[in-house]
Amino acid sequence: MSPNVTFKSTEDRDPQAAAPGQALAQAPSLADVTRTSYTASHGTAPDPMPDAPYGLLDGGPAAALRVIGPEREKWIQGMQTADISAAPLGGGVAGSFLDGKGKLVAEGTIFRFPEEIVVVTLPERIDALKAHLDRLLIMEDCEMSPAGGLRRLLFCPGEEPLRRLPEVTGVPGPLGLELLVPESRAAELRAALPAADPAAVEAYRVAIGLPAWGTELDEESTPVEAGLDREISFEKGCYVGQEVIAMATFRGRVSWNLVRLQVPGNAPPVGMRLDPKRAAQGKRGRVTSALQMDGFAVLLGYVHRELMAPGTKVELEDGRMTTVLGLPFGSRPGGGVCA
Repeated sequence: MSPNVTFKSTEDRDPQAAAPGQALAQAPSLADVTRTSYTASHGTAPDPMPDAPYGLLDGGPAAALRVIGPEREKWIQGMQTADISAAPLGGGVAGSFLDGKGKLVAEGTIFRFPEEIVVVTLPERIDALKAHLDRLLIMEDCEMSPAGGLRRLLFCPGEEPLRRLPEVTGVPGPLGLELLVPESRAAELRAALPAADPAAVEAYRVAIGLPAWGTELDEESTPVEAGLDREISFEKGCYVGQEVIAMATFRGRVSWNLVRLQVPGNAPPVGMRLDPKRAAQGKRGRVTSALQMDGFAVLLGYVHRELMAPGTKVELEDGRMTTVLGLPFGSRPGGGVCA
């Protein structure tokens, strides 16, 4: 096991004291954020890539939980995989909330404000996440309650900064800057900024290999097999599910991995078997997302670890051969995902 995961408790790395990723001075704002070119962290990108989306995507009313109290950051630090101490005030981090077996309860974005933490997840996961956290909030000096009246927005930036709206800050991610604002402010932003095309956002998500709940992720998924390296801190100390994640990462106990693939012709239907002779139950050995491009399709799907290397040929159930492009966005073999 790596020496980076030997802390005995979250008290070893208190976010309100000497944190491993000292809080940054300023959160990224709409005025400054720009599009970054995509480079695959493992393997190669599809050729060609779809156009990157631009504009504001409305995620609807935020499914959110507010945490207040002196020990709010210390408690949240131990409830999920990311390092909240690395987040600037007014910004935040993306993290995974796990059960004791290291399986996903929910993905969330944790916004860090001066007097509170706000955790945002998908509407279909808010009840499960609240119930999970309620069971784990025992003696800590903090309180959790629903956070209403907020809206979740995603701004997909262009190559040039907006140079306006510097007061609107958020959490940067693979698709853009995630925002959490009051409903009245959301209406102002929707009027001030062009709308992003949801289909373009979804196409780009598949092309870069960003796993999503309901397709790549569910309650049987683990962050390691899904390639969620970018949401895992290996420095901060203990959190719920950490022992399982550490073992899977450093001892190589993940049999199935999410990968990006490419195949000539029409996109196969989601759910079609990959490597049909070895396909397992659930999503393992299945296509989970598919994007049709000119003359070929880009896929996401789970394959056995022996097939995860870029360039490996994997048979589809319809007899065609797909080619593995690489692991998901931000994922790499070893040191964060099992090779």
